[in-house]
Amino acid sequence: MPSIASAETPAKMPAPVIAIVDMQRILQESSASKSVQKQLEAQRSKFQNEIEKEENSLRQAEQTLSKQRTQLSAQDYSDREQQLRQRFSAVENHVQSRRKVLDKSYADAMNAVREALLDVVSSVARERGANLVIVKQQALWTDQPLDITDVVLQRLDEKMPKIDIATPTMKPEK
Repeated sequence: MPSIASAETPAKMPAPVIAIVDMQRILQESSASKSVQKQLEAQRSKFQNEIEKEENSLRQAEQTLSKQRTQLSAQDYSDREQQLRQRFSAVENHVQSRRKVLDKSYADAMNAVREALLDVVSSVARERGANLVIVKQQALWTDQPLDITDVVLQRLDEKMPKIDIATPTMKPEK
C-alpha cells in the first residue's frame, strides 16, 4: 500500500525550454496582415466615396426642397420633408451597418492570421525543443538566441502570403 508521502509527491516537471516571439511585430509586418490592411483601406475609401456622393445628393435635395417651400402646399412640403428625413435616416443606418460589416471582416481576417501564426509558432517551438513560448512584450529581458520572431515571420509569410477579406456589398436604401 502506497504511503501518504508518496501520494503527495508531485510528478517531476520538465525543465523549461523557452522561446520568445514578438507577436506585435509579426502582426504588423507579416504579408497577410499588410494584405488585410491594404484591402480594408481600399474598402473604406470606396465606402467613403459612396457615402460622400449620397450625402451630396441629400444636401442637394434639402436645398431644392428649401427653395420650393413657398411653391408647395404645406402638406406637400411636409410630406417631402418627411421623405428627406427618411433618406437621411436610411443613409445613417447604412453607414453604421457598413462600419460593422467592415469591422467584422477585419476581425475575421486577423483571426485567421492569428490562427496561422499560432500554428507556425508551435511548429517552430517544437523544432527548437521549446516547451514554453513567451510573448516578447511580456519579457523584461531576453538573450537574442531565444527570439524566434524572424523565423516565425518568414514561415508565416510563406504559409499565408495574403488573405482575402470579405467584401461587403451593401447598397444604401433610398
